[in-house]
Amino acid sequence: MSRIILVRHGQASWGKKDYDKLSDLGHEQAKVVGRELAERGIVPTRVISGSMRRQRDTAADVVAGAGWEIEPATDSAWNEYGHAAILTAYKPAYRSLTLMKADLARTLRPHKAFDEMYAVATERWVAGEHAEEYDEPFADFGERVLSGLPPVEENLGRGETVVVVSSAGAISWVAASLLGGGAPVWTQLQRVIANASLTTLSVGATGPTLRTFNDTSHLERTPDLLTTR
Repeated sequence: MSRIILVRHGQASWGKKDYDKLSDLGHEQAKVVGRELAERGIVPTRVISGSMRRQRDTAADVVAGAGWEIEPATDSAWNEYGHAAILTAYKPAYRSLTLMKADLARTLRPHKAFDEMYAVATERWVAGEHAEEYDEPFADFGERVLSGLPPVEENLGRGETVVVVSSAGAISWVAASLLGGGAPVWTQLQRVIANASLTTLSVGATGPTLRTFNDTSHLERTPDLLTTR
């Protein structure tokens, strides 16, 4: 049976001006993924990542950690959706990061307040009722992500493995789609998927099947490595 291993990127720079950059912990998480896959005897025929920096850097660290002699390829179909665009479509004033931080600080529970606000912003995007306000409506995001699967499947030989480095939203959409759950399932999955987690698809004559989702066993040996953002 052939398989596709979807890897969520390592921890990025949450709360920083440039989120699309791995933290030091994120780099270490990615190398742990590589070592884990090598210990499992996995040697992929290809490594693919989205074109975002955090995805490309994770792919490079996975390859280095595993000791594979593979040059990762990129495919923007595996890129994440635009978090900032979704938030500012809901709260245009928050194009100013300074204003948003000030408003959140006044709540005296900034992290929880942000999570609550972002959940509402995401629900608005998913609902599709204001699609014209987004550069990439939710329906387009889903179609784009799933368009990344056929090129991987078509070139996947019997018994081969391909590693794809992507992000929480994209990986969760693949999983939700294979489960037949759509947006409601996606919403739940993307809330729990961990950085540098492994999601495995087996690929047979009838197409891909979800085998595992959000495997973090390789990170749990060192609890500090287990993060969701």
